[in-house]
Amino acid sequence: MDWKEAKVLIEEIKRRTERKAYSLVIDKGRQPELIDSKFGGLPYWDMEKEYPVDSKGKKLMLLAQFNLERMFQEVEYDKLLPETGMLQFFIAMDEMYGMDFDEQDIQKDFRVVYHETVNEQVTKEQVKSLGIPACTDDDLEEYIPIWKEAALKIVRKPVFMGEGDYRFDLVFREIQKEKFGKQHEAQSMYQLLDEEAYDRMVEELSNENHWLLGYPYFTQTDPREYEERYQYYDTLLFQMDSDYGEDEDYILWGDAGVANFFINQKDLEKRDFSKVLYNWDCC
Repeated sequence: MDWKEAKVLIEEIKRRTERKAYSLVIDKGRQPELIDSKFGGLPYWDMEKEYPVDSKGKKLMLLAQFNLERMFQEVEYDKLLPETGMLQFFIAMDEMYGMDFDEQDIQKDFRVVYHETVNEQVTKEQVKSLGIPACTDDDLEEYIPIWKEAALKIVRKPVFMGEGDYRFDLVFREIQKEKFGKQHEAQSMYQLLDEEAYDRMVEELSNENHWLLGYPYFTQTDPREYEERYQYYDTLLFQMDSDYGEDEDYILWGDAGVANFFINQKDLEKRDFSKVLYNWDCC
């Protein structure tokens, strides 16, 4: 299949799978505050709650947090997410960054926390008194994927299902059959397109970088493809990609990998973050 036919498929894939998601870009010109949306650094914390720890009793490190009320003052609201409060992602500081290959949806060495309200009177000194580790600590010797605290620019954009999503091949083959009358049940997009068409389609439907909601990107394979019980997690909640370059290095998942957190849409609508699938992979 050549690029001319591939363009037809791309447009139909976009039409059928379009969603709105939040693109997250590091704002290098701004230093975030305690209660801002950000990657890394010292987390906001409700001092009346018990701080999360890993399976060995060590306090977890903040990966990212999102002040939803402030966020939705600047960008269009998506009803899938809570309208107010703080959504946070924590991981253990170990060689697997808190992921367990055998139980990727058990929050023993990672945690997703939602605070319904944000107490703006909480200070950095109060949070520091809890002995919470942060990626900015000078004396950290543990394994961490994030090295700097970073403010975020957040923009709502349309996104489309890409090749990384385990459901993509089925959508691709259905559309191909409808548009061209061809049936290829056992072949993937990679097998059906010529090299130019394949490369251009992957680029058109890429979901690299950092996102709230949308569709996932992987350097390896969607874990939901081979573990049927993981297919319960039908919605990408948050994706953090590696982010490094000539100027500054912020994030590196192993060998230039990416991390994803998935949730069931009904659980998300109920604001229940107790069941989340956490995955990261690298080249």
